[in-house]
Amino acid sequence: MQPPGYTGGTVETIGGHLTRFKASMAPELPSEISEHFDPAYPLTLATALLSLDDDTPFAYCVHQARDTETGAEAVVRVLCPSAAPDSMIEEHCEHLSIEFRNWIRSAAAAIIGRT
Repeated sequence: MQPPGYTGGTVETIGGHLTRFKASMAPELPSEISEHFDPAYPLTLATALLSLDDDTPFAYCVHQARDTETGAEAVVRVLCPSAAPDSMIEEHCEHLSIEFRNWIRSAAAAIIGRT
C-alpha cells in the first residue's frame, strides 16, 4: 500500500511496525541469496531487493517458474535474515494470503466478464 503523495516506495506492517520500504529489481544477488535458486524451476520471474528508506537491505525476493503438462507452477520466495522476528514472517504470510486472494478474485472476475 502506498499512502497519497508518498513516492518513496511501499508502506506495510512488518514486525508489528508500519514500515516504509522500496522494492527494486536485483539483477545480481549476493551468493547467500542466489544459492536458494531451485534448479527444478528454470525460469526466473523476478529477483528483488527490499530495502528501508535509508537503503538498508532487509529481504530479497526470488520468484521462479516451470512449465507443467497443464500449465505452470511458480515458487515465490521472500528471504529474510535469520534474526528476523517471527512476527515479521507471520505478517508477511498474512500479506501474501491476502494478495493471493485478491489475485484469484480478479482472475475469476475477468474470466466471467466482470471487472
